[in-house]
Amino acid sequence: MKYPVKVKMRPGLARTNGKLYAVGGCMVPVPEDTTMENLSDFMVFDPKAEAESEIKDRWTVEGSTGNNYTVTKVGGRLHCSCPGYGFRKKCKHTKKIADQLS
Repeated sequence: MKYPVKVKMRPGLARTNGKLYAVGGCMVPVPEDTTMENLSDFMVFDPKAEAESEIKDRWTVEGSTGNNYTVTKVGGRLHCSCPGYGFRKKCKHTKKIADQLS
């Protein structure tokens, strides 16, 4: 993987299943000693990629292990902050919101 990863939303740090991730529309594993000060070594916000104003709706969905994930609707597409979405670009959290919207 080529660092830093450019993402469409402002990145942050999240811990899930005992591992630390940089999160910003996708999840990227980072070293345990990563802080907000050196997060830009691994993930950076690219304002040209997508304007924050394009996010139409935002939901918090509880995962099966009790972790909370954020599902956002950007344009006509749902995105999730969970690891599964980061790898597969689909997950049960976006499906749950899609089912509620239909």
